[in-house]
Amino acid sequence: MARGHEATIFCRSSYGAFPDFRVIELPNRALTNHGRTAGFATDLAAATHGRFDVVAGFNKMAGLDILYCADPPVRQPQSLIDRLNPRTGAMLTLEAACFGPQSCTRLLLLAEPQRQDFQRIWGMEGSRAAVLPPTIERTRAKPHLRNGETRIEMRATLGLASSTLAWLFVAGFPQTKGFDRIIAVLPAFPHVKVLCAGFDLADAKFSRLAALARKLGVGKQIVPLGRRDDIPSLMAAADLLVHPSRLDITGTVILEAMANALPVVTTSVCGYALHVAAADAGVVVSEPFDQSAFTAALVRANDAAQRAQWSARAAQYAASTDLYSGLDRAADAIESAAKKSS
Repeated sequence: MARGHEATIFCRSSYGAFPDFRVIELPNRALTNHGRTAGFATDLAAATHGRFDVVAGFNKMAGLDILYCADPPVRQPQSLIDRLNPRTGAMLTLEAACFGPQSCTRLLLLAEPQRQDFQRIWGMEGSRAAVLPPTIERTRAKPHLRNGETRIEMRATLGLASSTLAWLFVAGFPQTKGFDRIIAVLPAFPHVKVLCAGFDLADAKFSRLAALARKLGVGKQIVPLGRRDDIPSLMAAADLLVHPSRLDITGTVILEAMANALPVVTTSVCGYALHVAAADAGVVVSEPFDQSAFTAALVRANDAAQRAQWSARAAQYAASTDLYSGLDRAADAIESAAKKSS
């Protein structure tokens, strides 16, 4: 809209007021999530047909000119039961509408491994798919904080001695992002504190993680911080971002760390792990995940001189590589599609 266009948002439900654009709700009463998703796709196709210059969506469905896809491919059926599962069938049908050979939908993807996965499954025409640059907010890139008073003050606030090695873990879904893998290695790193942001370990839904920490006797090494809006300052205070994720289309926190000159240890399932390897800004643990390889990576990160090299390379890479314009390029693609249809 900042570019002078009118926008209409279609959704199943909405909350609050949106004075700058029109919102149209398309509710349906299907009993299952996949049923509601399929019903919304049908209703959207009817509501938008012939009425708009371009139809861009964030969920896979028929009738889209452009799909901005932040999801992995639907899990392919592995058995007869899978093939007979109505949810699997419905989600594959929606995915085929965008990625299948009959589709003309332009695909905006977020990471190269994601594109490769879809290409392997659907063999879509290469010209239809583009991998967007990352979308890091430039205001969150503050590498200078590592060398200033912010680092000293934040470490003091967190109760970290100057000699304490601090790992940072940031996640809303700690199990998926591998926090149990960090807990498992902590007995081998008694000198380390882990700063945990984005979740509350005391929450009952994370009881298994808390129980694991108690069982291994590492609870005192974990510094729970809950949800925070000062992540660049926490990155300045930390010595290493540890992100051993099990599933991550992108792993935006990895690039935020690099933009803040913080070295990274992560896993190759993360789409943005490619940037860590390209910059030589840390260690990427290959899949299938091996705990001993993860431990070895963290042992390397014990070396202050090694971390300093990684830090400098991360900052240099983030300053010279486009990690910021993804949303602008997506807007360019939507505008381009609108012009072609007019």
